[in-house]
Amino acid sequence: MDKTLQSIAQGYLRFRAEFLAESGDFYRSLAEQGQKPRVAIISCSDSRVDPAVITNTKPGEMFVLRNVANLIPERSSETAWGVRAALQFATEVLEVQHFVVCGHSGCGGIQGARRNQVIGPQGQHLEDLSVWLRNLSEKFAPLEEQAKELDPDLQDEFYEKVGIINSLGNLFTFPEIERRVKEGKLHLHGWYFDIKRGELLAYDAPSYGFVSFDTLAKEF
Repeated sequence: MDKTLQSIAQGYLRFRAEFLAESGDFYRSLAEQGQKPRVAIISCSDSRVDPAVITNTKPGEMFVLRNVANLIPERSSETAWGVRAALQFATEVLEVQHFVVCGHSGCGGIQGARRNQVIGPQGQHLEDLSVWLRNLSEKFAPLEEQAKELDPDLQDEFYEKVGIINSLGNLFTFPEIERRVKEGKLHLHGWYFDIKRGELLAYDAPSYGFVSFDTLAKEF
């Protein structure tokens, strides 16, 4: 066994020996009662961004969907089937009360969408990724002049946040989402995680900007 898998295996054994020894009833309860999360979240597949770690939540508290660039395509998109299934399960079966789109800094998917293609480390064209990210590329193109007015260091962040807002808007192309929002049964949220700072920002619709989650958390 290589060192990476060995480390994972040892982590599992510690989980069994330490966590389960003290909290075995917790998992038995989850198995018997099923999942009843009040929050669903879509985040990027990036290994540095773990919603459960960022929010210090336990298993069973959040229904998590992850994909490249935390992307929710419009419902009519031919690439949306996996997302559609997860959204339908979260809203119609679990009846979550909150849905979060969580993007992050340094997102390779967003950078690929800006270029309208994804090239691998050996110069190979990654067709599947390019097709997936085309859902964003089409939305990014009209913003190019606006982005050029920003400092180059801020352009990636600009598009990363636009990606979050775009996914929030696309949620309304799903009838079950739109209906539950209008009925006041579902609330939508946009988050941006700055990896370097370990800081979470929340989308503020009235200002069309992002505010510190630290301040927002104190209001809850």
